[in-house]
Amino acid sequence: MIQTPVKYSTQRVDDYLDLLNYAKHMGDLSWQLDLMETLKTLPDLSEEEFRQAAEDLLWRQFDEVNSKMMDLFIQIRKSADETTKQLLLEKMWDLKRERISLSQKIKAKQ
Repeated sequence: MIQTPVKYSTQRVDDYLDLLNYAKHMGDLSWQLDLMETLKTLPDLSEEEFRQAAEDLLWRQFDEVNSKMMDLFIQIRKSADETTKQLLLEKMWDLKRERISLSQKIKAKQ
């Protein structure tokens, strides 16, 4: 199947975003920066497509934070140890702050 330039371009962006998410998951900051630079310089990307790709990445990160928060919430409910609960609550607050930051970035993109 032949893809239109926009579909091809969008698929390339999606592929790079998948790699960027994987690099983030692996904690490889250097790779993340390389991928972000590549995303900025991909040919055939209109400004709108790039803006949408950046917003999609923010939403994926937001969803990932929410998933981690749900996991922590379950761990907190199951934990009987107060010290463990406190550590988990601290992680939860860190994720809440990250989620707020992502929300602000998403809002700024819209």
